[in-house]
Amino acid sequence: MDTYLGVLLTALCMTAIMTGAASPEDTPTDLAPVEEAMDAPPEGSLKVDVQAGDNSLKAELQSLDLATAQRRALADNPSLQAAAERVEQTRQLVWQARSLYWPQIDLTYTWTYTWLPDAYTDPINEYLDQGEDLIQELKKALTRAAATRLPTASQRHTVRTWAQTSEDLIDEARELINDPLESATLTMTAGYLVFDGFSRKFTNAMAKHGYKEAQAAEREGRRILLDAVAQAYFGVQLAREQVAIAEADIAFNERLLREAAVRRKAGRAATSDVLNFEVLLRAARGSLLKARRDYETARIALALLMGMPGGVLPEDIAVADLRNETPADMDAPNADAMIAQALAHRPDLEQREFGLKRAEAAVRERYSDFGPQVAAVASARTQSINETAIREDEIITTVGVNVALNLFSGGRRIARVLEAKHARREAEYRITETELKIVGEVRQALLDLQTAQQVLILQRGAAEFVEKNRDLVVKEYDAGRAMLVRLNQAQRDLVQAQGQLAQARVALQRSWAALRAATGVNLTELNEAPENESTME
Repeated sequence: MDTYLGVLLTALCMTAIMTGAASPEDTPTDLAPVEEAMDAPPEGSLKVDVQAGDNSLKAELQSLDLATAQRRALADNPSLQAAAERVEQTRQLVWQARSLYWPQIDLTYTWTYTWLPDAYTDPINEYLDQGEDLIQELKKALTRAAATRLPTASQRHTVRTWAQTSEDLIDEARELINDPLESATLTMTAGYLVFDGFSRKFTNAMAKHGYKEAQAAEREGRRILLDAVAQAYFGVQLAREQVAIAEADIAFNERLLREAAVRRKAGRAATSDVLNFEVLLRAARGSLLKARRDYETARIALALLMGMPGGVLPEDIAVADLRNETPADMDAPNADAMIAQALAHRPDLEQREFGLKRAEAAVRERYSDFGPQVAAVASARTQSINETAIREDEIITTVGVNVALNLFSGGRRIARVLEAKHARREAEYRITETELKIVGEVRQALLDLQTAQQVLILQRGAAEFVEKNRDLVVKEYDAGRAMLVRLNQAQRDLVQAQGQLAQARVALQRSWAALRAATGVNLTELNEAPENESTME
C-alpha cells in the first residue's frame, strides 16, 4: 500500500511540474467527490482521545501511572500467584521435616470376620459325626442292658441328660466351625527416633534452604514481571504518541487540502495540487488506523500482564502522559556501582546461593546412611476372639529399643553421596553462571541507556530543525516560491522525525526501566513509591 501511494504521489508531482501554473479551466476535472471526502471524518475512532486540547475528556478519565500498574500486576497476575503457591508448598516441606523431631504415635483398631476353609472344617465335622454315632451306640447298649436288669429312675435320668448334653455340645461345635470367626484387635504404638546419623538435622536444613530458595525465585518472578509491565506500559505511551503524530499529520493535510481547493476555485492552483493533498490525507488516515490498532494492542498486552478481567483495560482508564526528561535521566550511571548493586539485590543470585546451601546440606544428609538408627518403641495390644469388647486385663504391653545398622548396600550409599557432591558442584557453577549473566545484563542495559540518551539528543535536535524547515517550506509554497514535491518531502520528513523522537523518548524510559530491573532495585523502588489509591478502583 505504501509503495502504491508513493508511485501515485510521484506521478502527481511530475504532472504538477509539467503543467506549471495551469489554470483550473485547463483541467476540467470534477472535484466534488474530493471536497466531500475532504470534509468527511476519518474512519474509526480512538476510545481515548490523546489531543492535548481536549481537557474535558481527560478530566473524565482515570490516569494509570506505572507504579499502580505494577502493583496491580503483582496482585493479580496468575503466573505470580502460581509462584506464591509454590512458595507455600516448600513452606509445608519445612513443617514436614520438623515433624521428625517429634514422637510418632499410632492407634490401630481391627475388627474382622474369618471363614475357615473346607480343608479345616471337613475333618472336624467327621470327628463330630463319629461322636454322634458313638452316643447312639451307647444309648443302644444301655437299652439292651436294661432288658436284663431294670435300672433305677435316677440312672435313666442320668443317661438321658448325658446323651442330650453331648448332642448339644456337638451341635454348638458345628455352628462354631461353620460360622465366621469374629475378632477385634486394638493396638497403640509409640516410637521416637533417638539417633539417625544426623539425617533429621540436615533434612531440616535442606527444607529451610529450599523454602528460602523458593522465596527468592518468587521475588525473581516479581522482578521480571515488573520489567515486563514497565516495557508494556511505555509501549502504550509510544503507541499513543504515534496516534497523536498521525492526527497532527491529518490536520495538516486537511488544512492544505482546503486551501488548495480554495485556490483552485480562484484559479491560482492546479487540480494536481488538490489531488496531491487528497492522496496524502488518505495516507495519513491509513497511518492513523495502524497507530490506533497498535495502541489498542499495547493496551491489551498491558492488561494481560496486570491480570485484568477479560484481558482488556477499562475504557475509563488511560495511561499517564509520557513525562518530560529530567537532567537525571540524561546522566550516565557508574558501571561498577551498578554491577555491585545488582550483585547485592538480584533475587536470582540469592536463589542460586540458597540452592548451594541446600546442596551442601544434602551431601551431609547422605553421609547419615552410614550411621546407625536408634529408636525407642512402646506398644500396647489387646485382642478379643468372637467378641468386640476390649478388656483391660488382656492388654499386652511392650517396651524396647530398636537399633539398625546397614552393613552393605551394594554401593548404593556411596553412590548417593557422590550424586549429592556433584549436585553441589553444579550449584557452585550455577552461581558463577548467574553472576556472569547479571554482569552482562547490567553492562548491556548501561550500553542501551547511553545509546538511548545520545539518540534522544540527536532526534530532538533533528525534529526541531525538520519542523522549522517544514514551516519555511509551507510559507514558500504559499508564496509560490516552493514546489509541491518539496512540501510533500518536508511534511514526510517531519512525520518521520516526530515518530523517531517519540521512539527515542520512550526508548530512554525503557532503558532506565531495564537498568533498574537488571540491578534488581525495581523491587525496592516500587515499595517506596507512593500508592495512588484513586486509580483502578
